[in-house]
Amino acid sequence: MTQHWWKDFHDRDDRWQGLALHAAASPSAATTLEMRSGHHGRMALYLQDEPLFWATTLLDHSGVWLVFNADHKHQHNLLPPITSQDIEHLCRKAPHDREREWCRYFARRLTDTGHPLLPGQRCLLRPMLPAKHTAAHANSPVQAITDWRFQSPDSRGNLAFNWRLYGEDFPDLRQPEYVTFVDWWFGGDQLLPRYAIEPDSGRLKWWRKKCREGTLPPILVWHVAGLASFVILDGHYRLQAAIEEQIAPQFVVLSELSERVIAPTAAHEAKITQALEAQLRKNPHGKIDGINQTLIDLYDTRYHYASTHSRAVLGNGDAWARQVSTYLRHHQADALLDKILARLE
Repeated sequence: MTQHWWKDFHDRDDRWQGLALHAAASPSAATTLEMRSGHHGRMALYLQDEPLFWATTLLDHSGVWLVFNADHKHQHNLLPPITSQDIEHLCRKAPHDREREWCRYFARRLTDTGHPLLPGQRCLLRPMLPAKHTAAHANSPVQAITDWRFQSPDSRGNLAFNWRLYGEDFPDLRQPEYVTFVDWWFGGDQLLPRYAIEPDSGRLKWWRKKCREGTLPPILVWHVAGLASFVILDGHYRLQAAIEEQIAPQFVVLSELSERVIAPTAAHEAKITQALEAQLRKNPHGKIDGINQTLIDLYDTRYHYASTHSRAVLGNGDAWARQVSTYLRHHQADALLDKILARLE
């Protein structure tokens, strides 16, 4: 068991945004999920000292190539399975409390296992929920999966991690692609599976039943900034059940949580306050809420963001290139290998 603690995370208006989780470093770094990086834009997401994904950024930094390692020996069952008792216990909670309780549930599972997954970083568990139907779909009983849209709760303040995910970016969980391109300019974050599901599994049928009952647990994903993607940590079969039932699921996003102070200069402060004073003199009976909000924005110097730390241990990237080349040629999926190695789209 690793040492950890958590507390509720609120925005400037004291609205709940998620669960801030502090986990001590694991005594065995090989048991954690870890990003590693090297020269020439080479990256890899490791689990138990073996790559789950290889990645490389384009030369013009307009996107990233991702290569999925379907041969990883430990890609299944990262977390203990969710039981019927777990679902029944959490479903007894009031609807508005279930999002918080699922965040706490996953926090315990991430930290109380014999092989803790989290690196020694401050993290955030935050819901990402189906967005309300637009007017065009308001009267449609079933929304096409490609029209699904998910977003994190609305927030106020300097929070730079408002997650978005679109159904059109969902993978084929029955046969994941070996190679994926993520366009940083015109595309959204991708959703990356760790393995292929079995379409005839009894597990899938059970989750479809729970989906129809309205008791499907959220899918846990990890946002990896370097991959510009959400990696599914727990919930492959739950997501497939939601897709087959055409009922939009909920997500819980795990990310690192960093904070820095960005203080305005004295000249900038003076410029803003003088402008507000002039506005009040010109219109002394105007609404004060806007002025108060401007002052809050001016003096709230805390800036929260979600980076992903990596260890720079891949050197010049030659070993990375050999691994990727061998893997893709072995699976006869090397049609894009030259572009991947050259870092071109």
